[in-house]
Amino acid sequence: MTRLAVLAAAAFALTSCGGSSRSTTAQGPRTSDQNRGSAAVHVAHQPPTAKDVIDAAIASGSIPLSVSPACANVGTESSDRTIGRYLAGFLAQMQSPDKKNWIETTIEPGKSDKGDPVSICTLTLRHEDADDRWGWGIRFLVRRSDGEVLRNSFTCVGAG
Repeated sequence: MTRLAVLAAAAFALTSCGGSSRSTTAQGPRTSDQNRGSAAVHVAHQPPTAKDVIDAAIASGSIPLSVSPACANVGTESSDRTIGRYLAGFLAQMQSPDKKNWIETTIEPGKSDKGDPVSICTLTLRHEDADDRWGWGIRFLVRRSDGEVLRNSFTCVGAG
């Protein structure tokens, strides 16, 4: 599958997930329309893999950008209101085949505000085209005891 096809699939997944809550487990994602936006998301592995970070981002697409002051007024359109729309906007701008685009993930050990052991997960969408260089994404925590993505830990990261 080409990089363009992968990015297009990711953009479709991100923009499609806003209608329902998803819980991700070792058996794969589950969708539930009950408790919209409040279903817990769990990663499949500890520590999380790059695939787990991307899956958790997709499953958390309905989280409002108001979750963090760092996410205020970010996105590619002023109407972007969720993590999913924020990421989808940048993914959509990566579709030109003559540009260098890639997805970067990092997973580091850390502690939550409560002192619980967590994995600090960052998903960054990178773009390079001559002088146009940027990297925008999200950072969130995954509790190590049970693999739960901490909904209130999301923050927007990047520059360009």
